[in-house]
Amino acid sequence: MDGSCPLVSVIIPVYNSENYVEACIGSVVNQSYKNLEIIVVNDGSTDGSQYLIEKYASADSRVVVINKTNEGLPLARRSGLSVANGKYIQHLDSDDTLLENAIECLVKRAEETNADIVAAPFYFCYPGQPKRFSGALAFDELKGTDYLDEILNEQAYCSVWSNFQRRSLFQDNAVETVSHIYYGEDAIMMVQLLVHDPKVVSFDKPILNYNRVPTSITVNVNDEKYLNYRAYQVWLEEFFKKLGIDKKYERGMARLHIRTTFTSISWNHLEDVRNDLKRLVRDLKLYPDLENLLSRRERKIITIYRISPWLGYFNIIRYKKQGKI
Repeated sequence: MDGSCPLVSVIIPVYNSENYVEACIGSVVNQSYKNLEIIVVNDGSTDGSQYLIEKYASADSRVVVINKTNEGLPLARRSGLSVANGKYIQHLDSDDTLLENAIECLVKRAEETNADIVAAPFYFCYPGQPKRFSGALAFDELKGTDYLDEILNEQAYCSVWSNFQRRSLFQDNAVETVSHIYYGEDAIMMVQLLVHDPKVVSFDKPILNYNRVPTSITVNVNDEKYLNYRAYQVWLEEFFKKLGIDKKYERGMARLHIRTTFTSISWNHLEDVRNDLKRLVRDLKLYPDLENLLSRRERKIITIYRISPWLGYFNIIRYKKQGKI
């Protein structure tokens, strides 16, 4: 195909997704844009996923299957990238679906602007509820480091599947695979790309359905997920310090600390709350405007903690027993 229709590699990691993977792969096969390489990485599934994947591969030569032992999502994505040949990469999780002309629109936007990354909105899809638009992005073009600041301040999304990428970004820059962190693994990949200041442009229409299904990593709450969440934050802080850019992203990290603190409380990890509150009070002193992000009850918790850390912690225990947080 000529240069106006460059090859796009769509990478789909799959693990025990037999209830969703057909719709996922089908949404790619049926794209209006046809010059695709569809790389499906079966990460040691033990259900019927492999059979369904192989069925698509036998019917469509664009579908490439990698069968591997289960090592987790970060290494599954890496396996797909290692064999990709496209000019561009579209990541897609196995329980999500692309909208029909998504790739066509993303390629057009990337080619017209010579962008390295096209950031796009999407639909949140919860079972039994209407789709919810993620929201339009408030920029046309940004440097990667500025886009990262937008992400940390929750004005954009760090998901790899909502950021259409030029494959040369992975070839030209060292991107570490942090295999022990699966919650936030795509953010880790995006951060490592963005610090090299690629050209990022936005697209104004949603490109996929982000399906929040019961088996999703981001839906299930457990101790392992909580520890992964904290490990992701530690990795981020250490990465920024290593590059000497921690001051640039200090406000964004303070915003993340708000979420971490109240995640510790809501997920019943009170052993971390004292240190989290101490850090958060310090952050809010530096960035008092962030206090506007707190709910009324969260403000009350912080106010009492400022008066007396002991009383503040006791107040949290009381709220937990009453089921108020």
